[in-house]
Amino acid sequence: MLKIGEFARLSQVSIKTLRHYDQLGLLRPSQVDPESGYRFYEVGQLKDMMRIQALKDCGLALEEIAHLLQTTDMQAVQALLAQRVEVQKQVVLEEQARLQRLLARVEQLASVEHAGQHYDVVLKQSEPLTLVGLRQSVVTTQEIGPFAWKVLHQLEAQKLVPAGPLIHLYYEECGSGEGIDLFVGASVAALPASLPGLLCERLSGEIQLACVLYRGDYTEIYAAYAALNRWLAATGYLPNGPAREIYHYSPLHSSDCTSYITEIQYPIR
Repeated sequence: MLKIGEFARLSQVSIKTLRHYDQLGLLRPSQVDPESGYRFYEVGQLKDMMRIQALKDCGLALEEIAHLLQTTDMQAVQALLAQRVEVQKQVVLEEQARLQRLLARVEQLASVEHAGQHYDVVLKQSEPLTLVGLRQSVVTTQEIGPFAWKVLHQLEAQKLVPAGPLIHLYYEECGSGEGIDLFVGASVAALPASLPGLLCERLSGEIQLACVLYRGDYTEIYAAYAALNRWLAATGYLPNGPAREIYHYSPLHSSDCTSYITEIQYPIR
């Protein structure tokens, strides 16, 4: 018989751990002195302890280990371990993705960002959104502002009140190679049955988005796009849909262009 201290030393666990296992019914002492309360273990129980430690090292919870120790169904044991393998594979994939994001962040901080701005890329899950607006091809960036005002005037003419910021969706370049296929719209407080002269664009929810915030006038927004594209290249993510620009603070709110806040979002996979 081994005293609890001796058994703990041979098992390379603490006495506190052995007492905890006793409370859980995971590994009970072979004998407990009724007067002193001292716990004693058989040498053969070292084998049980080694099995517990091996299963714990596989990532199993103590409750799962207790169940496995009580069963003689080896197929059930194999099934549980196979399930744990799949869980661990997913953990590894997530940690690899986290490592890539960390490396991208280190690279980003090491580089000198345009105008002293550092662009923190944040991953978000999109929410379903219905936008009302217009879609057309624009040849130059100078056409984007007037087009956005045109959309706002159309919404106002139909007494549609925006329920959120203006959103731009940048689709692929037009088939002719001239210009960009652009949708500009906003969610509205109440969606009417008909929208004469306007389009309805429905964005799916639960899409992963890589996002950065850009502060300032729009002439330098390409720097934020460049930072986001570098992050995509470093992490291995790929664009998976039209880029989005969300105008949280814009000429609608202030004439001070240095105060503008635009969020750029890339749907990714």
